[in-house]
Amino acid sequence: MKRTLASISLMLLAAVALVAGCNERTNDKTAPAVSRLQEQPKPTVVTLVIPAGTSVVASLDTGVNTETNHTGDSFVATTTEPIVVGGKTVVPAGAQIRGALSDVQASGRISGRAHMTLGFNEIVDAGGKSHAITARPLTVQAASKTHSDVEKIAAGGVLGAIVGGIAGGGKGAAIGAGVGAGAGTILMVATQGADVQLNPGQRLNILMRTPVSIQVAQR
Repeated sequence: MKRTLASISLMLLAAVALVAGCNERTNDKTAPAVSRLQEQPKPTVVTLVIPAGTSVVASLDTGVNTETNHTGDSFVATTTEPIVVGGKTVVPAGAQIRGALSDVQASGRISGRAHMTLGFNEIVDAGGKSHAITARPLTVQAASKTHSDVEKIAAGGVLGAIVGGIAGGGKGAAIGAGVGAGAGTILMVATQGADVQLNPGQRLNILMRTPVSIQVAQR
C-alpha cells in the first residue's frame, strides 16, 4: 500500500513538473510577440485644413439631366487628384464629393432655356468619414445657338474652370444678371435638344468657399 501511494505521488509530481515546463515554454514564446506589439508606434492624428478658395476637380459618377432629374436629387462626383495642403495629402484622389440638384427646370416646363444647379454638400475623407462643405454651386443652362465657343469649352474641359475668363469678359460666356459670388455661376453648356445634360465623366471645378478641417493619421 505504501509503495502504491509513493508511486502515485511520484506520478503526480512528474505531471506537475511537465505542465510547469510547458507553461514556461509557452510564456517564452508569447512574451516576445507581446513585447513586439507593445513596441509598435501608434499612428498620430493631425488636423489639416483645406483653405477657402481651394479648387477641387471631380468627375461625375452618374449623369444628370433636366429632363429626367428633379430638384432634390442627389449625385456623386469623384476627385481626380489628391487635395494637398502644405505638402501633405488631406484627401486622396478617388474620394467622393456628394451633392444635390436644385432649381431643376426642364425645357418643357419653362418659357426660357432649361437649367439646373449643382450644389456640393460633403466630402468623404480617407477614413470614410463625411465632412460638410460649403462650395460654390454651379448652375448650368442650355446653350443658345449663338454660344458655340462656350459649348466647346464646357463639353471638352472642366465645367466651371472658365469662371475667371467669364468674370474677365471671357469669350462666349456670361455671369447671369444679378448673380454674385454667393449665388453660383451660370454657364451655357453643350446639350442634345433643349434640355441640359451632363454625362458621367464630366469634370467639375468645385471651389471651396469656407475652410474644412480634416483629421489625417500619420506615423
